[in-house]
Amino acid sequence: MQTNKEIYQALIESYNKGIQEKNPSLIREFLADNSVENLKDDAAYYLEILQLRAGAFSLFGELKEAVEEYGKGYSSCSKNGKWVYGLNWALQFMAEFSFKRGDEKIIDAMSEGVKVLDQAIQDLPEDKYQEFYHLCLINVKAFMLLTSGKREEALAIFNDCKFTPIPIPEYNDKESLQMLFANFTKGFAVAIELKNLDLLMNLMKVISIDDQVLYSNAGLFRVFYETLVCAFDMRAEFITEFNAMFKIKDALTTLTPEFSKFLGLIGEQDFDKLDEFFQGFDKK
Repeated sequence: MQTNKEIYQALIESYNKGIQEKNPSLIREFLADNSVENLKDDAAYYLEILQLRAGAFSLFGELKEAVEEYGKGYSSCSKNGKWVYGLNWALQFMAEFSFKRGDEKIIDAMSEGVKVLDQAIQDLPEDKYQEFYHLCLINVKAFMLLTSGKREEALAIFNDCKFTPIPIPEYNDKESLQMLFANFTKGFAVAIELKNLDLLMNLMKVISIDDQVLYSNAGLFRVFYETLVCAFDMRAEFITEFNAMFKIKDALTTLTPEFSKFLGLIGEQDFDKLDEFFQGFDKK
């Protein structure tokens, strides 16, 4: 009889072989292996394999199956780990933007993601970073509300956020607050789509490390751009997410036309039009 470690290692090898060889049949073999259920009494092994299975299902565009895999593991998470697992579970629904199956499918997926995030918010641990974890989840939830047509609600849920600037030691520590930086663009997307100056400034305040830039008399876009570039230089996960959002801009055209337009102008590096675009915020 195999030990849990042996089952885990065999599943990892099966997954890696399929991915490395880019072989759909081998990936299907990995998904057909139900030995993962024998790992339920070992949370670390069980949760890791479930997440790999979810990712594998997503490769085939099988979002329903992917999120079901995540759902199996939530109760096995530690108290401190539930919010991160819940966040990753909810982010599975973002794959719908890449499947090109229409706005209705996206709206349905985002609505389901919001339900998962509601539970993750309830399970936030009480520690010194709680407000940053909370803002991370709110950024994602707001974006999902926005893209499911609930624009007013998307803005309103930021009311409970504190928008405390990230301390410099945490900013410099590449291991700290990774999930916040990796999901910050989603918050900016809400502010940009709704052209809400207060939200944009509050979000910039969190990640700005230069108050002179943040509160300068330069145009709003220039302030935003310099804040953005500085964050890109400091935190790789931030620019990774921004680039990921850029890749789905065409799927956002009808759901978030203003944010999609912004991404297009960024891609064109048309700073004159971006200056003009951001002037609309000042009228709010």
